[in-house]
Formats: sequence, C-alpha cells, structure tokens
Amino acid sequence: MRLLLVVACLLNALTTFSQDASRPKPIHKQQAGAFAQLDWENDAFQVHQRSVTDRYYSNGIRLTHLSNYWQKWPTHYALLRLNPKDKRSYKALYNASVGQELYTPRDTRSVRPPLYPYDRPYAGYLYVAWGLTTTDPTGGRRLSSSLALGVIGPASGAAELQDHMHGLLHQAVPAGWGTQMKNDPVISYTVRYEGRAIPLFSPVFDVISEVEGTIGSLMNAAGMGGTLRVGLFNDYFGHPTGLYSAGTSPRKFQCYAFIRIGFRAVLDNSLMQGGWLNGAKNYYALPAVELQHFYGQTDVGGVIAGKNMQLTFIQHVRTPEFVGALSDQWGHLALLVRVGK
Repeated sequence: MRLLLVVACLLNALTTFSQDASRPKPIHKQQAGAFAQLDWENDAFQVHQRSVTDRYYSNGIRLTHLSNYWQKWPTHYALLRLNPKDKRSYKALYNASVGQELYTPRDTRSVRPPLYPYDRPYAGYLYVAWGLTTTDPTGGRRLSSSLALGVIGPASGAAELQDHMHGLLHQAVPAGWGTQMKNDPVISYTVRYEGRAIPLFSPVFDVISEVEGTIGSLMNAAGMGGTLRVGLFNDYFGHPTGLYSAGTSPRKFQCYAFIRIGFRAVLDNSLMQGGWLNGAKNYYALPAVELQHFYGQTDVGGVIAGKNMQLTFIQHVRTPEFVGALSDQWGHLALLVRVGK
C-alpha cells in the first residue's frame, strides 16, 4: 500500500511539468519529423553467458511509428507534456507501437513444471501503445508518457511464435506453454521524467538522471536511475529521437557508449502473478510473498548514428525478480530510421 502511495505521489508530481492534457495544443508547433523504429530483445543476444537462453525474459519485439500524426488520435488526451517556460522552444513527438513479449521459466523441458521450488511461469504479452515525448533543450528536461492496452495469456500468440521460431532454428521447443498465465486484458500507463544531472561541461561526456512510474493492471512500480554517455553525440534533450535536427541536434554522425544503472520498486506484476480478472485461476502464478519487490538493473550499450538512421545495441542485466531466481540477462537491438520530414 505504501508503494502504491509512492507511485501516486510520483505521478502527481510529474504532472506539474505537464500542460493541461485536455486540450490538444501543440508545443510551439515544432515538427520533429517522422520515424520508424524496430526493437528486438532476446536472451540469445546477450554475451555474458552465451549458453543461457530461454530463461525468464526470452524474447520481445516492438514496432514503433513516431510522428505527430498520432496527435490526431483521441489517445493524446491521456498523454503528458512539459509545461513551457520563458517562451522556450520545445520539441514534441507522438508515437504508436505494437509489441509482443515472451517469458519462460528456467526449466523449459517439463510439460507440467513442479510448483516447488518456484520458477517463473510461462507468460505472453501482446499490446498496442501510444506515447508522447517532449524535450526542453534549454532547460535540459525530457518527459515521456505512454498508454498501453493489451492482453496476457494464450491470446498473445507467444506460444505459437516461440514454437515456430524454435522449429525453424531446429531447437528444442519449450514444453510447458500449456501452463501459461490465463487470458486477461491489461492496461498500463508509464511516465518518465529525465533531466541533466550535472551541467554539460564537455561535448563528449554527459550524465542524465531519471525517475519513472508505472500504474495499471499489468504492473505497479516506481523507479529511478542514471545514465552516463561518452563519445560523439547530440544533446539528449535537443530532439526526441537524438538524430540530426538542424538548429538543435547539429551532429550528423554519432558514435558513443553508455551505461545506465537503475533501481525499481514493484508492488505487483501480472506477468508472474496472473491478471486481475483471472489471476486466481492461474495454478502456476507466483504468490505475492515470492516476489522480490526491489531489484536493480544495469544496461551497457553503444550507438552508431548517421543523419537519417541509428543503430543501438544494449546488454541488460537485472537482479532476481522473485525468491530463488537467478539474475536475468538479455540483449537488445534497435534500428531507428527517418521516414519523413
């Protein structure tokens, strides 16, 4: 209950940085362009332990279209914006995405895994989401918000996708998808506020801090973290994508490394406990006492970008999310392409 109050207070505080979302007013009407992004996460991409695959977070894929076209959709009423100060010129970019995530236990050979010791249950998540990112180059601020609607359970198609991919690769098919979390609709709302942690004193060194909160029937959580960037890069707060933009992000070629360290407090997680409607029917769902309500995560990666394209590779390592769990690790590839002015 106290964590829920913390999340509520966090989100309430973040709204002080936003305009009245009930009016779809553009923020100084700056067109930030149109982009397409493909994100693919898979534990086979991690390099720390090459023999560890299909454990916990197994696969995730997301396709995103970033364009202020999505400001025309009624979902924009739910999204938060930075509150302009001193007639500053801001950049705003809306987006819409569709994605799928797959989760498996450590033991994927058993048709009906034993309840003890507890292992992560099979779970799939299919969703559509709408978001808005606003940047303040002068003040070094960035606010992102997103609303996601989806479903967990067999309707997500996770079992069919993994079985098909393993068949194509001639790999063993996970045997326990028949025990996955039951079908349940989910809704999730996330807000993230980022700011420059220290004054920018070097063009090749940057430190960014962040706080975030997620509420809804998918999970309820709050977190904080920081990112260190070293290399050749544009101002993180100059443009929502970081790509070249005349006047605010002048560098056409970027090449830099980064490390992010974050901590999160989690109240509940339907991907392990089952959804709010049918959670009680999930025989393999983890009880609340088995969750680790606090965990940390380290992300290490690199970015190479040109004027109209950006490639990102990240290694994620997360501390255990439930009692008796091992650390989770996976790789992340992201390709961002400019598709319109």
